[in-house]
Amino acid sequence: MKSIYKLFIALILTSCTTKKEIPVLKTTTKVISIEDGNEYLKDVWTISPEIEIDEFVPRKFNGKKNISFISDIDTLTLNIKQNETYDFVIEWDDKKAFTRVNTDILKEPSMQESEILEYYHDNKNRKALTDTIPFTLGSDNRIYLKGRINNSNTLDFLFDTGANAIVVVSNLIENKVNLKLDGEIDNNGSDGNHKVATSSKNKLEIDNLNWENVSLLSIDYQRPKFDGVLGWIAFENKIVEIDYEKKILIIHQSFETVPKDYKKIETKMIGGVPYIKGKVITENKKSEGWFEYDSGSNGSFNLSQKFASENSLNNVMKKVGTSTSTGSAGISWKSNDYILPKLQFGAFDLLFVPISISEKDPEGVEAHEILGNNLLKRFNAIIDLQKFEIYLKPNSLMNSEY
Repeated sequence: MKSIYKLFIALILTSCTTKKEIPVLKTTTKVISIEDGNEYLKDVWTISPEIEIDEFVPRKFNGKKNISFISDIDTLTLNIKQNETYDFVIEWDDKKAFTRVNTDILKEPSMQESEILEYYHDNKNRKALTDTIPFTLGSDNRIYLKGRINNSNTLDFLFDTGANAIVVVSNLIENKVNLKLDGEIDNNGSDGNHKVATSSKNKLEIDNLNWENVSLLSIDYQRPKFDGVLGWIAFENKIVEIDYEKKILIIHQSFETVPKDYKKIETKMIGGVPYIKGKVITENKKSEGWFEYDSGSNGSFNLSQKFASENSLNNVMKKVGTSTSTGSAGISWKSNDYILPKLQFGAFDLLFVPISISEKDPEGVEAHEILGNNLLKRFNAIIDLQKFEIYLKPNSLMNSEY
């Protein structure tokens, strides 16, 4: 009977293919992420080609919403409504995983609701439409905030849009910071994947804002200029304005208080961090791609060897030197440095941009096209963490030296 059932499923899929083309998501990894409405679920869906139809049930909703399946190289977005099914195929390692989104309201969601980090003020009775956090723009071009963990002395935090976690530097534990390590997790950095220790149920303070029950990653950074990393997840479901001229972060509860004179940039989440769409323009070629919006990087613009090879960008620009980069795992890789004639994203053109191209990509990293804060600081930014969209406006640092 089971073989008949398999044949029946195969006939259904064949019939669907002939009548209506089934969408395809491509991936080079077996685990992908899902954006269910406004919530991003990192690395939660394991591809199972051995299953006839692998079914995903989204969280409860009314009306319609978008759901996106996000791989390391591709994104498939479906606009769904209740009591319907949506079939697609995930292609991985020469295999096909037939997948279905089922919005039957009587079915239990495949993923339970995760708790969104919410902060409160020192004055718990205070209600505000916006909150302002002062920062320092370091000599390394990065954003630094003052804060504390579990009533510690004051710590220096790096504000990192390229991180979807909150991190404490490992050698501070039981030295400057009192916390208990009680788990571990796979951490995906610019230099590859590695396991790191975690700590649950901590208190975080940044300026006059407080978070409870915070999970922290312990990462053994080598000679960092910071004590911790504050990823965008601290302001999940909020809107973050970065004003590099006034050196403040403004946290908005809704778009009603956000300035209107910003240009929207095409944005999507890849691997839990924001990317914006841009073009690398040399004398004879335009190469389009998705570039990580990474305020935690002190560089200008980095391209992977994979991107450079696929777009014939090696040795076509003026070489000005070499450099070495290091990720959170402490692994270093060498790059060749050039001057890019033009970088374009949205309505903005940047001329003669320093660009580094990796000689060899770190193992396990498919792509690391990174816009660092030496470039990003030239634009005040609105980062909408409700809809995952980015808006930019040139500021007085636009023509400053790299």
